[in-house]
Amino acid sequence: MNFEKIENFFSNKPDLSNLEERFAKRNVKKRLKIEHLLWIPSFFFKRIYRVMPKILKDVFFFLSIIHKSPSSKFFANTKYDELRILIDIWISSLTLKFSPAGIFNDLKSTFNLGFYSTQVPDISQLDKLIENVIDYANPSHAGARPFFKDGKNIELENSFSTYFTFSKEDNRKINNFLIENLDENINHHLSVLAGYKCKLSDISHTLGIVFGENSNSEMHQDTYASVAKGFIYLQEVKEGNSPFEYLQGSYQDASFRSKLTNEAVINDDTFSSGSTRLRGENLKKAIKAYGIKSFQGDKGMFILANTAGYHRKGAHNSSKPRIILACGVKRKGLIRKLLINFLAILKSKFNINLKS
Repeated sequence: MNFEKIENFFSNKPDLSNLEERFAKRNVKKRLKIEHLLWIPSFFFKRIYRVMPKILKDVFFFLSIIHKSPSSKFFANTKYDELRILIDIWISSLTLKFSPAGIFNDLKSTFNLGFYSTQVPDISQLDKLIENVIDYANPSHAGARPFFKDGKNIELENSFSTYFTFSKEDNRKINNFLIENLDENINHHLSVLAGYKCKLSDISHTLGIVFGENSNSEMHQDTYASVAKGFIYLQEVKEGNSPFEYLQGSYQDASFRSKLTNEAVINDDTFSSGSTRLRGENLKKAIKAYGIKSFQGDKGMFILANTAGYHRKGAHNSSKPRIILACGVKRKGLIRKLLINFLAILKSKFNINLKS
């Protein structure tokens, strides 16, 4: 299946209600692999977290990446969330300490704004890999639901989103292509957005096909701590075809972010408290305060963003779906990020001393 077939399918205004099921029928049934056994400790860890009393979650998971917001109203009435956001900002800023001096100002700008973009040349070289993934991968919604997370659960009309995860081998091929065709400095931009030293080869990719509005159309933050995600446009994306949009510098405002999260917890807005949503007057004030960056561009546009800052999928008024490569690196807890960054700083200093 190529892009033209996907676009033509949607332009004929199809019945989207069972489209994901139709995609799923084309895929081979998953088989249990030995590596899946590694998920068992994580599974039990998350189960323990779910059943733990709220106040204990706040105490024992203070720095955990899975603990997106205060669970108890007691801590929501304190500086709890603001403090850990500030800790995360400081730990993430350590990535600037081992950055090359020649691009320090560019990296600091990326860190402060919360995003970076570049252009991937001749992205059509990946067409075969992109066409193949629909045949072997099982589709998922990747968190994009056909309703807004306002608690009303009103299903949105003409809403469809599905994501296909690339195999390890194909993922490696995509990363090798990016490494060969992009400036190596992109690794530093990725690191300052992720909050820890990482590189393009650490990225995992999925093919995303989105039509209409969904829960990601709401302005939201993914979690309290820095998260690096990427989006590579596989077609020209203009206004009305769901461009990625970001509130510039919102990641840095710990007071603003924690205030809204605390309000959601105190008001029992469980649909928003995990990844706080901006609506109504709050959204208008935020756009006025920070300014919104809408990423409209040609095929091959590559955007990296720290999605702990406020972002959304822009409005979709097109008859065609938005088709992208969505990607990201693993989320790390604050302690792991601190250790990674300290080691990177030591290594950087050690290399400098050797040269001198």
